[in-house]
Amino acid sequence: MLSLFGQDQNKAKKKYRNFVEAVQHKKIENPSSDIESGCILGGDDFINWVKDKFLNKDLDDKEKPQLRSLKRTLMPEDLLPIVCDEFDCELDTILRKGKKRNIARDVAIYLSREITGESGVALGQYFGGISGAGITVRYNYITKIIQNDSRLRGQINRIRKKIINN
Repeated sequence: MLSLFGQDQNKAKKKYRNFVEAVQHKKIENPSSDIESGCILGGDDFINWVKDKFLNKDLDDKEKPQLRSLKRTLMPEDLLPIVCDEFDCELDTILRKGKKRNIARDVAIYLSREITGESGVALGQYFGGISGAGITVRYNYITKIIQNDSRLRGQINRIRKKIINN
């Protein structure tokens, strides 16, 4: 840093001291007050770029708790229109309890559990009063299916991308 003020060390120190003293008389905002989650300094566009480019995969990392506050909070109602669009169905189809082999509903439950961070009990209430265990059963069902069904896996990935870009 000192070399920015000159090659001669004594002259550079003097110039640096003059620079600092001149600045001290001005009111300067503390830049750390604008740091997002203790680790990113910049405007909203830059912060969103950093999150999308580098942090999305790490936001749940328990070793980096300061990143949790960067995670955009989504609720099931934020996801459902995108699921409806992908499966060409109505919202009522996803929210209706009791219909067997309702893959759109199962995917909505799966993604809601994966993305929202809501408890199984809270999701169960949202999806028509099913139990938290019922949410887990539907989540595990889709997890098992997408291991072998590349078409469904592709649909879920398209939905994820739309959610991220929303």
